[in-house]
Amino acid sequence: MVEADPYGGDLAIRLHTDSGGVLPEAPTVLTLAAAARSTDGAELVERFTHRINDQVSVAPGPLMAEQTAGVADWHSLAARLSESGRPVLVDVGRLQGASPLLPLTARADVVVPVGRADTESMIRLRERAARLVPALASYRETPPQLFPVLVGLERHRDGDLRDLRQLLDETSAGPLITGVGHITYDLMGVGHMLAGQSATGRLARSKLLRSARRTADELIDVVAPRQSEAVT
Repeated sequence: MVEADPYGGDLAIRLHTDSGGVLPEAPTVLTLAAAARSTDGAELVERFTHRINDQVSVAPGPLMAEQTAGVADWHSLAARLSESGRPVLVDVGRLQGASPLLPLTARADVVVPVGRADTESMIRLRERAARLVPALASYRETPPQLFPVLVGLERHRDGDLRDLRQLLDETSAGPLITGVGHITYDLMGVGHMLAGQSATGRLARSKLLRSARRTADELIDVVAPRQSEAVT
């Protein structure tokens, strides 16, 4: 997990190491970006991330936007992560056409824009997706697939997804949409998560995590075939 939100991140505050301690001040995504100019992908992931558990390593972002603004080159990090041989999830924050993180985003297999399940947010998501396609294509001949995700009430899930898909099909982004996902708006589940509860306890049974797992499974179905095609 790479936290590259240019407005700053909070993983350094919320997460702990695999031994239960607080994350050290370094490495961060800034360290990762600097090291990418002289380190190959596999070594980069091993040396410049924090081990959270036996499956996940993290490069947290700095707390303040001013710190991230010092990164002039995201191209090298994008190239090294894409050749690392590891599944990589990158948080790029509020992505837009002038974002310095477009080179990093363009290397992705799938880009996941997230919005609320209301009319205004869905229209903004549609317009953002339509503008992202040419922006990403300027960095890569074949742009990433898009998998928009809505956050809303479970009982409205089917209708919300149908409305979003119809809106997106009307834009130039339509052919790149490989699916649409839904995360349940679950304040109790969010409260359990922010309190640091284990994902194997009550949090695991929450509407929040059940819907997140369902969306993750749908995303895996999208990503796996693309990775196989890249290998062949």
